[in-house]
Amino acid sequence: MGRSGGGRSGGGRSGGFSGGGRSFGGFSGGGRSFGGFSGGGGRGRSFGGGFGGFGRRGPAPRPPMGGGSGSSFWPFLTGMSLGRMFSRSVSAPAEVSDAPSTGRRGQAGCSLGGCLGLAAACIIVVLLFSLLGSVSSCDSSFSNGIAASTVEREALPAGTAQTTPRHVTDEDGGWISDSNVFESGMDTFADLTGVEPYVYILPNGSVTSTAELGSIARATYDELFDDEAHFLLVFCDDGAGSFNCGYAVGSQAKTIMDDEAIGILADYLDRYYQDMSLSEEEIFSKAFADTAERIMTKTVSPLAYIVPGVVVVVVAVLAYAGVKRYRASKEREAKRVQEILDTPLETFGDADIDERAKKYQRSSEDDESS
Repeated sequence: MGRSGGGRSGGGRSGGFSGGGRSFGGFSGGGRSFGGFSGGGGRGRSFGGGFGGFGRRGPAPRPPMGGGSGSSFWPFLTGMSLGRMFSRSVSAPAEVSDAPSTGRRGQAGCSLGGCLGLAAACIIVVLLFSLLGSVSSCDSSFSNGIAASTVEREALPAGTAQTTPRHVTDEDGGWISDSNVFESGMDTFADLTGVEPYVYILPNGSVTSTAELGSIARATYDELFDDEAHFLLVFCDDGAGSFNCGYAVGSQAKTIMDDEAIGILADYLDRYYQDMSLSEEEIFSKAFADTAERIMTKTVSPLAYIVPGVVVVVVAVLAYAGVKRYRASKEREAKRVQEILDTPLETFGDADIDERAKKYQRSSEDDESS
């Protein structure tokens, strides 16, 4: 029969329980939330459907990056504001000179403060865009609706689980028609985790209680397996656009398929169940393969990229400002020396010469002390 249509939302996860070293429980999902839309073929789908009990969070808001007025304007404004700040803080002080004024405002182009501010703004804008690009291209796990993997997991040794040629029983008869597609995801899961997965699909609408499905998984585990390294998922579409699941985890498999890992699998099943471009086989195949890849590595927070990047930006701007200020000081000193050297001694009286010599000596001592 395959996926059903309709709009009844799932009921979240029911409490797990243990027996004989194994763990059991259930969850549900696939329901349509307000604001979603239905897909073709009479099968309902939505975005943001519900798995409860796993600590899922929606996408964290972040500044827009493309399209629309103001989509990329905020970093520009930030850079310009910082640029003005650095411009004010490092602009050259007014120079007092006894030489006659030439009526010109220094060198051609912009003032030191203005040039420095513009350069600082450009640097900040470029670095901010680089940071945003690197963060958006890194693991987007903190904003894609899938729970984060926070635990270091080590795959079970090869041979811990008894391998089986098939990883599914389809009592409904309408879910798995292309076994190669389905098995590819199951094999990926087994290779990465060392846990053998198995999906038991009941006829649509036959069982709607996650607690009952968990009990079925508990009993079925002993019927199917003689080891403690399997993960059994009992799946049942409710016939109204949602699904319910029970699960059983062998005592050895629990080191991999803990509550967090099961929550990640639930998130992926919810996502792919609602994706009407996927076939029924692909729902399970992609959910198990992606779950294995996620749970076997710790999810990296974007802050791990942002914080070092911000430090680099600040250090670069401060270093640039310091160098410019140092060079400006040296240029002013060289200019004062040159003015003294170019001024004929005859134009000064003895008192003027002595005063200028003292003034030059004090200036040199101040620069050496700084």
